[in-house]
Amino acid sequence: MNYEEFKTRILEEVKSRLTGEEQAYYEHADGNMLKDSLVILNRDSQMKFGATFSSMYEVYNAGLALEEMAERLVQENREQKKVKVLQRVYMLENYENVKADLYIQIVSQKKREQAQTRGIYRKIGDIILGVYFRIGEENGKVYSMMVDRIFLDKWNLSKDIVLKLAMENAVKMDPPKFYNGFRMILSAVLGRGAGISIEEYCPTEAERKLGVCLSTDENTNGATAIFYPGVARRICEAYNTPAIYIVPTSVHEVVLHDCRYVGDVELLLKTQREIIEEFTPEDEVISNHIFMYKLETDEITEVM
Repeated sequence: MNYEEFKTRILEEVKSRLTGEEQAYYEHADGNMLKDSLVILNRDSQMKFGATFSSMYEVYNAGLALEEMAERLVQENREQKKVKVLQRVYMLENYENVKADLYIQIVSQKKREQAQTRGIYRKIGDIILGVYFRIGEENGKVYSMMVDRIFLDKWNLSKDIVLKLAMENAVKMDPPKFYNGFRMILSAVLGRGAGISIEEYCPTEAERKLGVCLSTDENTNGATAIFYPGVARRICEAYNTPAIYIVPTSVHEVVLHDCRYVGDVELLLKTQREIIEEFTPEDEVISNHIFMYKLETDEITEVM
């Protein structure tokens, strides 16, 4: 096989082994690349991995099969990606490097012990709001890790300062959105964007009586949104009600009820537990209790 045929074949072999988040292409020698190269681009991180065609051709002529060479290139790219993830984690040593990627997220019941033992968190009733570090994103999924409290000493910062910054970041990253049943279905189809923003929200009579879901634009970890500063107050004002009941059904959403339309709180609790038992995966359960926000006190508390 001559050199030009080799370049075409190795590119085809590599492409056949890539995922949708990876792209392989030919890059000519220029001011950035000293020699013609095969480059693999990781779309989610824009991280590149490459090898020169001339060096690969030498290895091929020395006896390495084309298929094995392509497999090695793809695996080396993924190993490099893992190293980059580790490098991101090591960045936690420096607060300035990571502060923009710290955010608040409700901790699931399965991870509650870990958060209380080692995390940076705030507790409201049995709900824990923990500080997480956003590592990266792939296939629309955010990868993150709970931040260990040992970093408070490394950063020389108080828990309250870090919690405040992480909450501000969460609001920017994933603003709150309201969903009725139809909008939940539409959002699942579209992936995002089907909810109503808090600025536009005006509850219908049916929503006042039956409740409405509060989540986020991504519909992921959206239950945290009810704890964003000012959100519960603005909901009460939109409803023109002195208080709302908050029913956590999963880490992704809470259901809100105007207190004036709730005659039996125990029925809300029973309904919540039936929903969790039937629809909520174990690692997405955040609470088995009902909460209330009162406009008068401007606080969310556990009531049952």
